[in-house]
Amino acid sequence: EVSYLMKHDKFTIVDEAEAWDKTGKGPTSVKWVDTQKGTEKDPDIRSRLVARDFKPKGEKDREDLFAAMPPLEAKRILFSRAVTRVRMKIKRQGPKKLLFIDVKKAHLNPVCEQDAYIELPEEVGAPKGTYGRLNYWLYGFRPAGRAWEEDYAKRLEGVGLRRGTAAPTIFNDEERGLQCVAHGDDFTFLGYDEDLDFIQVEMEKWYEIKVRGRLGPDAQDDKQIVILGRTVTWTKEGIE
Repeated sequence: EVSYLMKHDKFTIVDEAEAWDKTGKGPTSVKWVDTQKGTEKDPDIRSRLVARDFKPKGEKDREDLFAAMPPLEAKRILFSRAVTRVRMKIKRQGPKKLLFIDVKKAHLNPVCEQDAYIELPEEVGAPKGTYGRLNYWLYGFRPAGRAWEEDYAKRLEGVGLRRGTAAPTIFNDEERGLQCVAHGDDFTFLGYDEDLDFIQVEMEKWYEIKVRGRLGPDAQDDKQIVILGRTVTWTKEGIE
């Protein structure tokens, strides 16, 4: 984790005085958070460096800090449309399919546009009396979730997807017939093969991603995937 942070210049090592001069306070403390992402038989332990950024005493609630989450029905609508035959103005070959993509280390991608400093863990090997000035946000900072949402939304809009009004984590490209529902670092796309190929290539340019599967009726397509704790299965009769 530390190697990744340093290789991608997520922070710059600076003298202790800079944090006090810029912010009038010391750096934010950090801690390691270990998460078991696998199973007992096949463990996958993920360690993340997390900032201990707490709400200041007396501060009122701030809606600008919270990232939006789509309703579960938004995912279900994509599943329904995947197996519903409708006449389309778009000329595409083959059936619509579902593409599932996870973005790795999502909150480390947005640029940190304010003065934010962290204590550095001993694994960094930095000299005493130095801190880290963030170039990109770190997990645990209160603005990181909203910054991540705005980062991917800007990129999706840049390639033609229109952002939803009622639900800002839903996107639609009428020209391609491509639709997306984002849930944190989890993206579900609905579209034809050539358009799913297009968005996969674009996301690989922006982020480090994991393609979890492409569900569809063709023999080479995946038939089952687990998403948000639910098993989605493509059958001959439709999607369960």
